[in-house]
Amino acid sequence: MPESTRKKVAEAAERVGYRPNRLAQAMKRGRTKMIAVWVPLERPNLTYLWFLQAIDAKAKASGYDILITGIEGTLAYGAQGKTPYVWPVDGLIAVDAGKAVRVFREDARNDSIPVAIFGLELFDNTDSVSWDLMKAAREVTERLIAKGCRRIVHVTLDWILNDYPREQRRRGYSEAMEAAGLTPEFVSVTGESSSASEDAVTAYLKDHSVPDAVFGATDALAIGSTRAVMAKGGSVPQDCKVWGFGDLPEGKDFRVPLSTIRIPISAVVEQAWDWLIERVDAPETEGRRALLEMELVERESSR
Repeated sequence: MPESTRKKVAEAAERVGYRPNRLAQAMKRGRTKMIAVWVPLERPNLTYLWFLQAIDAKAKASGYDILITGIEGTLAYGAQGKTPYVWPVDGLIAVDAGKAVRVFREDARNDSIPVAIFGLELFDNTDSVSWDLMKAAREVTERLIAKGCRRIVHVTLDWILNDYPREQRRRGYSEAMEAAGLTPEFVSVTGESSSASEDAVTAYLKDHSVPDAVFGATDALAIGSTRAVMAKGGSVPQDCKVWGFGDLPEGKDFRVPLSTIRIPISAVVEQAWDWLIERVDAPETEGRRALLEMELVERESSR
């Protein structure tokens, strides 16, 4: 087709708002240029939004579109329930939902779909990219111990305490405490807001003195813990040092800027995306796993 004709066709398509039919493309090329993304959206987690933004930017730069599907936490973390219907796609990204991929792979009809997991799980025709949260949690706890803290309380979510004894923050904290001859101590929080954490820590402080330090499973839990300690008359960081996880904007802008653990979001997405697109063309590739270092961002709350 002459270039002048091709240009006229493209201009006409633009005028009428024509968009390529994904199914027709798949029939002709064997590709849809679509990537499905699973994420447990029922949780109020800003980190998931950051992951989605980074995936979308990478997809657009590569000529792909993404199809986002929210899945339940019981499926994402516990492999309980049915996986969503997968529209014809070239691949699937599971954001913090590796257990859901286990269920997905139980159906042989899904074997041909390449998968990238943001997590530790690894299955056939799958790659995984994760962040070493257990190591980071251990290092945070060791830093606090090195500063003379002995009573370090881990403030975490009730469902983690009840159902996930090997959760990485919990394990890293517990291992560092036990290695130092100290007793791990937990405060259980129902709900993920800072106010829920403030209520839980306030209740704890009715029967306990202010601890030397608090390690919150999220920045929100750490912020709520800080407010509870201050309401009790404690000073942060002089009486109680505080760490969180997630590097949320409200932690940095809090009246006592919050020390936190930062996920390497860009590096995770970059590696997972590149492997996934490679796997689309070579699904027989051996499964690959990357465990990326996390950044400890120390601010006023733990100095």
